[in-house]
Amino acid sequence: MFNKKQAGLTLIEMMIALVLGLFVVGVIITVFSTNVRSSTESIKMIRLNQELRGVMTFMSDELKRSGYSSDPNVGDFMQDFNVSATCIRYSYDENGDDIRDANERFGFKLESNTVKWTTSGGDPNTPPTAPDCGTGTWTDITDPNLASIATLNFDLTGSVNTNGDTGLAALTATTGVSVYDVTITLTGTTDLPHSSDANDPSRTVTETIRIRNEDPK
Repeated sequence: MFNKKQAGLTLIEMMIALVLGLFVVGVIITVFSTNVRSSTESIKMIRLNQELRGVMTFMSDELKRSGYSSDPNVGDFMQDFNVSATCIRYSYDENGDDIRDANERFGFKLESNTVKWTTSGGDPNTPPTAPDCGTGTWTDITDPNLASIATLNFDLTGSVNTNGDTGLAALTATTGVSVYDVTITLTGTTDLPHSSDANDPSRTVTETIRIRNEDPK
């Protein structure tokens, strides 16, 4: 009879196998963590883009209504159209009664990295001589958890008056029908967990809308 010797792993072989196993596990964990991080950042960027596009669409749709009245002879609503670099006030006949009510004086502004909107403010019988952004009840229309708004700019340089006035002069001219080309620039950033605030990515969306003032100013 033959004595059969038991075969097994030496201590060195076991240590090598353990090291290789730890290396494989480390690679798997690294790949998994990278994929999770990439997915998180992609989701945040998608939400940032959606937030900027959503608020830009809302502002564009609203401003296109500026000056509307069911009676074309009523020019009160267009008189409320006033713009600064970071604030815009406008009005339109929301309920169709040809009367400029206090809750038909709208506006957008940037405050504390948030875009705000109002549906009230000021004496409805007295058009403001400048954007009245200190009165009224302002509501946040951007979510700071999704986007920190760094820039909201309203540019009227493309506007023209029938008398040849351009830009802001076309808006404030005493005579002549004006066509207002308002370019809105909106920039927002999102907070990524693995980057500093200075390196957080940003997105900028720009849109130009045309507002026709049929009431000579």
